[in-house]
Amino acid sequence: MTEARLTVLGNAVVIPVDGSRLILDRGHVVVSDGVIITVAEGRWPEPFPAEAERLDCEGAILIPGLIDLHLHAGHGLTKNLGGGVDNWMATVGDVYALHSDLAFWTADAELQALERLMGGTTLAVPFFGGGDNVMRSEDPAFAEAHLAAVAASGLREILVMGIDRPPFPKRRRDWGRGGAERAIGLADQLATIEAVVTSWREAADGRIDVAVSAPVVSAADFAAGDPQAQRAIADSVIAAWDLARRSGSRFVQDGHRDGSVAFMAERFGLFDEHSVLAHCIDLTESDIATMVARGCAAAYTPSSLMAVFGYCPAPAMLAAGLRVGLGTDGPAPDRSLDLFRTMFMAHRHQAIRWKDPSAIDAWTILEMATRGGAAALGLGDSLGSIEPGKRADLVVVSMRGAHLHPADLPVERLVFFANAADVSHVMVDGRLLLRDRAPLTMDAGAVLDRAGAAYALMKERAGI
Repeated sequence: MTEARLTVLGNAVVIPVDGSRLILDRGHVVVSDGVIITVAEGRWPEPFPAEAERLDCEGAILIPGLIDLHLHAGHGLTKNLGGGVDNWMATVGDVYALHSDLAFWTADAELQALERLMGGTTLAVPFFGGGDNVMRSEDPAFAEAHLAAVAASGLREILVMGIDRPPFPKRRRDWGRGGAERAIGLADQLATIEAVVTSWREAADGRIDVAVSAPVVSAADFAAGDPQAQRAIADSVIAAWDLARRSGSRFVQDGHRDGSVAFMAERFGLFDEHSVLAHCIDLTESDIATMVARGCAAAYTPSSLMAVFGYCPAPAMLAAGLRVGLGTDGPAPDRSLDLFRTMFMAHRHQAIRWKDPSAIDAWTILEMATRGGAAALGLGDSLGSIEPGKRADLVVVSMRGAHLHPADLPVERLVFFANAADVSHVMVDGRLLLRDRAPLTMDAGAVLDRAGAAYALMKERAGI
């Protein structure tokens, strides 16, 4: 719910990220009924509205809410399993398919929501599963448990419901029925996704939504299959795409690289302006041309494992006019949901690739983490910047730390030096969710306790 009363966030360095690259050294923002109505110079409005709540942001920077364009539900309760990359991915897939229950998905959603809230991420786009394309899409109850927990936190989320990679059927274990196994087919997953989309489209006052996904297929992988395997891949991908279009949902994919965009567009007829493609490493000229022609957006994930194995040409995509946002691809054994760390990694990823620290600048990176993510999701008219008429998703970052002083060059301080622990206040839809580092919609201790209990039970069931 939004708060109808006026709130004034004042006495701040305001960085609107509105495309002008303007900085208000001493500015204020007035919020009414969840909407930004004033962005202006001056510590406080004159005269100060008598009915307004005053939030003093002395010594802090006020920015739009951060947007994490690519991450994974479930990983919050599996990131500490460790091990090598291949072993961890295989274990995660087994956990999701065979050893997780409703309490697991609820606890993971709460844990990740708490981490995002404490780090200033107001909107996230998690895949509902991971590992080797293991999606928990056989029963709406799992996604509904996850989404109910996120909705209660007050944050925004677009949950990506996906189908698994053929062949079918897949094994799933239902701990609500004593751990009995069932065989899950493509039709089961499609029906589940459609049910969740129908129930949760623009839910919780528009803060919650659902997207559709299908596995990424390369030309080489497709060619390696026999005709039956190729038909199975084509049928599943096209079915997911058709569901996305029929329901008016976004189509989001995880793992594009080296020709896969152009191949899938040509072979399966995919992609439009509602498509968001994650990772995008080692793209070919045909890939970028396809994305431009079809209006796709990209999720740049510089902290991900794919960024170790290949290069994402984010500057070139931006220069081509593509919408590009940032994603953590977290959490995982080697990365958190801290988008400030991801912003720093975006700079290093490009600087190392080109052997040039000026390959990408701090402003561009901050824009990708805010207005770029909103634009990628088709939400640029309502989110992503601090402008009158937009929803009041705001983050206050305290600069009262040795690592952030002296206080000149605030954009560079945010991108190169700040971290999630510097966030002091978070507002979503005009409602304060974090004040002075204290969550207002979540009991942090209880969230951690439930996460610990779910983690222990999962390990016991998995024999870990």
